[in-house]
Amino acid sequence: MDDGGLGPARAALVAALDVVDAAPAERFERIVRIAREVFTVPLAYVNVLDDDTLHTLTPNVPDEIVSGPLGWSFCQLTIRHPEPTIVPDTTADPRTADLPGVTRRGIRFYAGVPLVMPGGLPVGTLCLMDVEPRSFSLEDEAALIDFGRWAERALGQGLQRDRLRDVVGALTPAPLDTHGFCVAGTSVPYGDTSGDLHDWSRTDDHLVVTLADVMGKEQPAAILAAGIRAALRQHRHLAPADALAVAEPALAEDLTAASAFATLFHARVDVASGAVEAVDAGHGLVVLVHADGGHDLLRSHDLPLGLHPSGAPRSVTRFTLAPGDALILASDGALDLGDGTIDALTDLAHTLRRVGDPARFLEAVRLRAAERAEDDVTVVVLTRAGAGGEDRRTGGAGQDRPAPPG
Repeated sequence: MDDGGLGPARAALVAALDVVDAAPAERFERIVRIAREVFTVPLAYVNVLDDDTLHTLTPNVPDEIVSGPLGWSFCQLTIRHPEPTIVPDTTADPRTADLPGVTRRGIRFYAGVPLVMPGGLPVGTLCLMDVEPRSFSLEDEAALIDFGRWAERALGQGLQRDRLRDVVGALTPAPLDTHGFCVAGTSVPYGDTSGDLHDWSRTDDHLVVTLADVMGKEQPAAILAAGIRAALRQHRHLAPADALAVAEPALAEDLTAASAFATLFHARVDVASGAVEAVDAGHGLVVLVHADGGHDLLRSHDLPLGLHPSGAPRSVTRFTLAPGDALILASDGALDLGDGTIDALTDLAHTLRRVGDPARFLEAVRLRAAERAEDDVTVVVLTRAGAGGEDRRTGGAGQDRPAPPG
């Protein structure tokens, strides 16, 4: 079939949609079920077309063949034109009279509309078939086009998830190494996207680090988390308590409207002295790991965003990140990496000491989270180089390979 050389590009896009060979999906079944009723036809299909094969996503009868050569199909005609293809009597049309659907299945009527993805590439069809010839009015064609747009949106959900992942990836900060401080993190969503937020950036004299955990999962939580990130980035030149004082009224309004709340740890580090000033809004999942091997859990004394009394001041935590120290921030999903209690933070501190290298520590966290977590997991590590300026390392047997948290 001459498709203008679009076959390989279409095949790549169909692969990205990730719908071929998948179990029947209700989002497609509902479209064809309603189409059969509206147009009073026995057969309706949502199909995708790769380089040379047609795949139906909605078999109409048990054990129906779901893939076949594109050149044997009616839909090879449909994808050549932007408008619907209508064949009132397939035996009377030379384009279709010899197709297997006519000669073997007795199909006498066909109507199809191309399904086009963003960028203008047709990747499939929505089509109707009947075993009797029939007429098709202009009103029927308009309705078929509307059904096609519905099918396009259903198909595009896979691409939207990929696009969402791309956006989340673009907003994920890269590891930062500056003035003897290094900050890096890992985030493992429980679904497609995470309600956890981790972010950091440099100002003239400070390193600003944030971790927030929005109640809930997936896209609603991710949308709220993005709003928190944007608001705090806008005020990153302010001390944490001042930044919250400015940003929190609007953030709390959004969270309350969405019946949600968010815990937050927002800190600013003086890169010259290591002095840390932080606000902990109901988070309480932060551990300071000392160069001498000890550690302190940093507690929260305030309520989360969306629950804190309006206008009430936030408590400020102050401490110093000394040479060789590290700060671990975790979302509550990280508790699943241990026994589900606050002791999991102690396990993380022990693991960082054994592994030594923050990158290897975070890889161990990522692997453990993928294996056993039942919530979004985010862990951030902020380290300060030792007194001699060297990277933070620890000796001992644990340095040979990553030890899993706990």
